[in-house]
Amino acid sequence: MKTNLKVFSLLLLLISCTNAKKSTTNNSKEKNDYVTKIKLCVKDDKITSDWKNALKGRHSEEFIDSLSKNKIALSEEEKEWYKLIDSKSSKWNQMKDSLKVPFETIYINDTTNVFLGYQGYDDAFTIGYNTVCLNLTALVREYGSAKTAKNKERIDRFFAHEYTHLLSNEWAKQTGQKLETYQDTIYWQCMFEGLGMYRSMSDKWFPEGDSLSTVADKTFETLYPIFAERITTIETSENLTEEEKWKLRRNLSRGPMKKKWGALPVGVWLAMEAKGDDRNLIPWIKMGPDALIPLAEKYLKGESKKKFDAVFPDGLTNSKK
Repeated sequence: MKTNLKVFSLLLLLISCTNAKKSTTNNSKEKNDYVTKIKLCVKDDKITSDWKNALKGRHSEEFIDSLSKNKIALSEEEKEWYKLIDSKSSKWNQMKDSLKVPFETIYINDTTNVFLGYQGYDDAFTIGYNTVCLNLTALVREYGSAKTAKNKERIDRFFAHEYTHLLSNEWAKQTGQKLETYQDTIYWQCMFEGLGMYRSMSDKWFPEGDSLSTVADKTFETLYPIFAERITTIETSENLTEEEKWKLRRNLSRGPMKKKWGALPVGVWLAMEAKGDDRNLIPWIKMGPDALIPLAEKYLKGESKKKFDAVFPDGLTNSKK
């Protein structure tokens, strides 16, 4: 569930090409012809071409070539994760209607491929418009045994997270979204990853009534100042170097949960807005990346809000004023 710089560039390319590539989805259909296929991308103890292609942009060519030549048998722990995921096809297929609620009429009327590979870094990610990738090695490394009750539930949330990314890509394609500036890309990534986070975060992050949970409130004492600093710097700075852009984006959606300064606050804010009914998220989804500033303006507090309001006094970016 992580997005690195190269992969995010590919995502931007997908979105920027939306005017040239119109959707073939027929939204007038009353019945969605969903299919979810689980595919192990390991054969004869080596990764297949599907997994090799999935890793492009996430790892160097040298790393992928080396990995494709290695012959490594799946461990018993990796096999257990494979068995668990393979048993989820029907359930995940049935989850799709509820996952698409915030997107209204937009859905993916196509087969969803779930590629299972091993080695590499990220535990879960997507490619294209219909493929979720899960890394068996990373799942073992990060979460331990697939046999635990916690992981049997966690993997459902991971699929929900990644399938929501596919829905976001489809929404961007169908609505002709364009990300023309560095600011646009950051605001989109915060909303894109935040919506995925909303689907994958555990109960402890969800609001308690109309208030932040205890864990979220404590975590945001650290994250809110970072969020305000990063977003106001991104909005007001010109001619940033590539190194400066990388530093500003760092930990937006990668790294430990409590350091995800962009994705985690947005995920929790969306939970605050949903109030248990995903239809309440429809107005925010319709706004796309423009939703970030008014959403943050609504929920930031203290010195972070003062700093934020000084740059966004009307809850608008400079380009929207």
